[in-house]
Amino acid sequence: MKIGLRDIDPNIARRIREMLDNMRTMGFQDHQHPNTPQRDALLAARTVLQQPDLMPHLLRLASSVLVGFLALFSVAGGINSGTIPGPMVIAGPALGGLTYWLSWRVNKQQRVADLDTSMTSEEVRAACSVINPTRSETSYFESIALILEIGAQLEAQTGKDILAELNVLIAQARQLQTHRDNLRAATSSESADALIAQREELRTRLSRTNDEAAQRAIEQSIALLETRCVAAQTLQPSLERVEAQQEVIQQTLASVQSSLARMKVAPAALTAPDIAVIQSSISEVTGQTRAVEQAIQEVMSIRIE
Repeated sequence: MKIGLRDIDPNIARRIREMLDNMRTMGFQDHQHPNTPQRDALLAARTVLQQPDLMPHLLRLASSVLVGFLALFSVAGGINSGTIPGPMVIAGPALGGLTYWLSWRVNKQQRVADLDTSMTSEEVRAACSVINPTRSETSYFESIALILEIGAQLEAQTGKDILAELNVLIAQARQLQTHRDNLRAATSSESADALIAQREELRTRLSRTNDEAAQRAIEQSIALLETRCVAAQTLQPSLERVEAQQEVIQQTLASVQSSLARMKVAPAALTAPDIAVIQSSISEVTGQTRAVEQAIQEVMSIRIE
């Protein structure tokens, strides 16, 4: 079974492609940055993901120099005969540099095309290490690596079905994270209890204040806190549901990963994980996630009104 970037979650595939672009320029930076554990890990991943170029560096350099000299001699002859303007002498070095860049670009694009079509388990884990994955994404990548590693023990269609379900789960996890971020922003990251405590403290200060201007300022603060309290009390349950559903998805991804890991170390006669069971579990999680999203939309619309 083959799995490439085109088969996995599009958002994750895009992030990997962006990292491949960044990695190509790291060769020019290797002597300008100190070694750190993070950079060493990135360099190790680069070694796995890039692999040797189709056209070695020395061959690219030699071919670009050759093209540059040939162009330079041709231009020089034209300049001497008066048919080519003198400033065109820069054409030689320019063509040489362009030749080098084009060969570098071809190698780069070819490597991305290769990963689009097919990845090894080592490449999948290396890709995971360079995109700063979430817990859910780590389980997602590990499950894909295991699908590739168990190979003949898993029917091709079964592997595709499991991958499709994993893609559904990781998309849901990302959508829930968006909802969580929005809810936290709407509640100012403060719990209703904390806001109520602040309000009561202001009320106590108000009762002890005699100055009218100070009283008006405190009353205004209390009114603003009251609005925030209502918003927090309305949205806090939705935030808790989103966080709980995120954990459900994380545990479901971990469960699929565990099933595949057991299959890897089990005797060859062991049958593949029952895709119907996995699909049933994910279908239930999908239904729960949709219910959470619908509840969030209803709460937000009521709040806006």
